[in-house]
Parts: sequence; C-alpha cells; structure tokens
Amino acid sequence: MEENRQSVKSGYLTEKFRMFHLKDSQPREYVYHYHDFHKLIWFISGDVEYHVEGKSYKLEPHDILLVNKGEIHKPFVNFDTTYERYVFYISSDFLDEHSESGSDLNLCFQMVQKERGNVIRLSAAESRMLFETVKLLEVTENDHIYAGEMYSRILFLKLLIELNRCCLSHPEIFHKTARYDKKVVEMIHYINENLSKDLTIETLSNKFYLSKYHMMRKFKEETGYSMHQYILEKRILAARNLILTGSPATVASVECGFKDYSTFSRAYKKLLGQLPSDDY
Repeated sequence: MEENRQSVKSGYLTEKFRMFHLKDSQPREYVYHYHDFHKLIWFISGDVEYHVEGKSYKLEPHDILLVNKGEIHKPFVNFDTTYERYVFYISSDFLDEHSESGSDLNLCFQMVQKERGNVIRLSAAESRMLFETVKLLEVTENDHIYAGEMYSRILFLKLLIELNRCCLSHPEIFHKTARYDKKVVEMIHYINENLSKDLTIETLSNKFYLSKYHMMRKFKEETGYSMHQYILEKRILAARNLILTGSPATVASVECGFKDYSTFSRAYKKLLGQLPSDDY
C-alpha cells in the first residue's frame, strides 16, 4: 500500500495483482510517489482531488482512476469525510500474460495516454455491472474457499475485460475536465517523449518561452517535483525498462539521455537501491 513516508517509490507487488479495500478517516500525509506496476482505484466516497502528472481530478463516487506505472501521483484529501476506495495493484507481466492478438488487457492504460485523461466515469448501468465483480472479488479474497486463488484471478480478468470493452466502445468515458496548467502539462509530455535529448533548464526555458525561474516554480507547484529531479527519475525509470527487456545498461543509459555511465550508475543506485547490473 502507499506508505506514509517521503519516498518517490511506494508500494511493492510480489503477486501478479493485489486488491485492497481502504477506508481512511484519520488525517494522514500522502506524498508524491510512483509505482513500478499499474494502479486502478475505484473511488467510493470522500472529498478527494487526485493529482497525476500535473493534472488534478476532483473525484466523484464510483469514478475509476487509472495510473500507469511510473506516473507520479498524489491524493489531496479533506478528512471531514471518510476516504474509501478499492485499490488494485497490477503487474505488467500479468497483463501481458493474459493478453492475446486483438485482446490487449493493457488497452485501458494505453488509452489514458491517447485520451489524455486518467479518470473513467461509467454510466450507472455499466458501473453497477463492474462493481458487482469487485464485490464478489472482495468476498473471494477474504474467504478461504476451494480454488479461491484461481477464482480470484478469473474474476479479476473478468473485471479487466469488461472495463476494456467499455473503454473500447465508449472512449468518451475518459473524463477530460481535469484542472491543470497547460504549459506544465505540455512540458511533461515533451520531457517524457524526448528523454534522450537535451533537457537542460535553459533548453526547456527557450522552447516554452518562459523565464527559467518562473518555469521551475510553476513545475514544482503543479507536480511536487523540481524539474531536475523529475527528468532524472523519468530517465532512470525508462532506462530500467530497457534493461529489463534486454538492453545493455550502457546502451540504455545513452538512449535515456545520460552522457556518463558512472553518473547514471550512481543515480540508478540512489533511486532504486541497486546497480543497473542487478536487474539482469
């Protein structure tokens, strides 16, 4: 689960997927963080504004929030009411393992990028149908029944299939009324699409026609990160993905914008707690 500590990486997943039913009524501090797995949040109740990669979403009951692995996010919660939600941690391996040609279970997470929105707002009928599976999955997870683990996997696959069908049939369910600073979001997209290029403060300042100090201040206000730290961590995460898919660490470091391997190796160990060679 999300840990109450200042750490960019939060939550750990040893299974292929996990579900939590969480209710927070006592004030606690959340921090900006990311995961190395996908996250799906089915929001039940509370007064919550969720920030994901520079965009802010005011959640409504039964909204579904999708957060891709590596996306930096944080909830802002008013604890006058209980913050209740179901949280699903989903490994990329699980989605790949159960996908086939023409039926990619990653679809809903891919559409987050295409539709430029992290929140899905279903019709009442669709929401009821999917939520019945969530509740049945919760019962199965909590009861020690015959073939419970297998049944949980089947139910979770059913939930993902039905959700992806909704996304494919009705892309308008991606809620697009997020509050955000247009320039900051443009910078975030540019950075993530050009990690191998020159991303110095001076270069970005010239590209987006902003003074360096105004640009850095706005970026920190909207994301919780300094521009330098955001770029550094995104480069390391991208390099790790390349390494995990078989690229040599030296090649991955160059492709993700590092000019010096020793600098890359030190930053990698500081962020992830291990050397690039440990991921082979």
